Amino acid sequence: MQLGLKLNRNGTVGLRDQIVTQLARLVLDGHLQPGMRLPSCRKFAKELEVSINTVIAAYEILEEQQLILSKSRSGFFVLADQGIRNPRPENTKLNKPSPLRDRLNWQRQSDDLATIVRPENWYDFKFPFVCNQIDEGEFPVSEWRECSRQAMNRADLKVWSSDGHYSENAEFIEQIRTRILPRRGVFVKADSALVTLGAQNGLYMASHLLGGRDRVAVIEDPGYPDARKMLRSSFGELKFQPVDDEGMIVDERLKGATMVFVTPNRQFPTTVTMSERRRQALIEAAEEHDFFIVEDDYECDVDYRHFTPLPLFSVDNSGRVIYLASLSKGLSPGLRLGYMTASEEFITAARDLRGRIMRHPPTVLQLTAAAFIRFGQYESRLRRIQKGHRERWEIANRFLRAHFPGFDIMGEFGGTTFVLSDREKRLLASEIAGRARERGVVIEEIAPCYSVRETGEYAFRVGVSAIHPLLIESGLQELKQTIVELGA
Repeated sequence: MQLGLKLNRNGTVGLRDQIVTQLARLVLDGHLQPGMRLPSCRKFAKELEVSINTVIAAYEILEEQQLILSKSRSGFFVLADQGIRNPRPENTKLNKPSPLRDRLNWQRQSDDLATIVRPENWYDFKFPFVCNQIDEGEFPVSEWRECSRQAMNRADLKVWSSDGHYSENAEFIEQIRTRILPRRGVFVKADSALVTLGAQNGLYMASHLLGGRDRVAVIEDPGYPDARKMLRSSFGELKFQPVDDEGMIVDERLKGATMVFVTPNRQFPTTVTMSERRRQALIEAAEEHDFFIVEDDYECDVDYRHFTPLPLFSVDNSGRVIYLASLSKGLSPGLRLGYMTASEEFITAARDLRGRIMRHPPTVLQLTAAAFIRFGQYESRLRRIQKGHRERWEIANRFLRAHFPGFDIMGEFGGTTFVLSDREKRLLASEIAGRARERGVVIEEIAPCYSVRETGEYAFRVGVSAIHPLLIESGLQELKQTIVELGA
């Protein structure tokens, strides 16, 4: 009997686990009926061209999962189980029309769906100049796995397996409050901090709590496209405030706002750091015009400057600043762990809102991160990241300024992103990005960051956080050659 398994011998998943996964799917989908006899270990090993021990190990796992049964001197059989569902009929439609589509409350966002895009498989490209991602080769897998093992110990089973209702894990909050926030000059009580699924989740809650059809939100221009979507869906009016070389401009146009979203430490996407003068003016304007400031400190932990400007939250005495940050840059964006600090009253409301949406972030993930921080692994990783980011920035900065004379280049020391704008507006960024991918180079267009998309059509960004330092110059050379071939 041929089961049709296909094994990938060059992938990251072992052969045993591939066999387990594919056989389990055949059983659960009903393609292997209860009572059906599986091939013998020797015969199956020969068919798959693997060792007999690999097949034996796979069968043992499936037996532990109660999907198959071993009978003495008879072999392995699919276990009878009433819970196994039948395979989907061939004529079943997967995309059924629904009247719900016309009733979705999407009108207020439908004209503003643009966002920064990159290939889903960007990590497969030789030169991934993507922003705000990590070099996977540098992730401390062993250390994280050990912290996860400790977090999931049987003694604490009641802690990590139960529903914490609306509360986050106290140990993780304590590590954020005592080990993470003080690095940024932020000191708060536990009741003034909230765990989020990344800073973006925090922004959603803030915009939901402060929004309303009769209220106004303000965002930087250019600014974060996903933030623009959230604000547009929560507020009756969205205003765009221009950015210059000191950050977001603070003037009378902020009057009438309920909420102002800002990225002062490293403006998104220009990388400009808001000046001290401008920061003070913004806090004073918030008091004068009675609005809240939502501050996204998205690169706070990996900034390698000796003197990083303190966040607005640390110098605000009026309780008008809501501070958002995450562990995405210091750990991994895929882990989706972040935090919010604000007044106790605001955090109480945000915790209630979060609870109604998802109860709380996964407890075992919080426990793992807490252990990672507690054992000093996070500090150690940050030091390595900061050193690596500085090296990457210096390599890219030298090459870009020497070999891209036709472009205005923004990219402040301390970060990992450069914004290049075609000074003569000869080539669209979309053309450059498309042709560059053919040479294995991934860059990102930033036109979606502008309130008027055409304003940024000749600009793109180059990120160096996810690419190996030894590949930066050769990758930028490929990008330069792409531009030359396009006629710039």
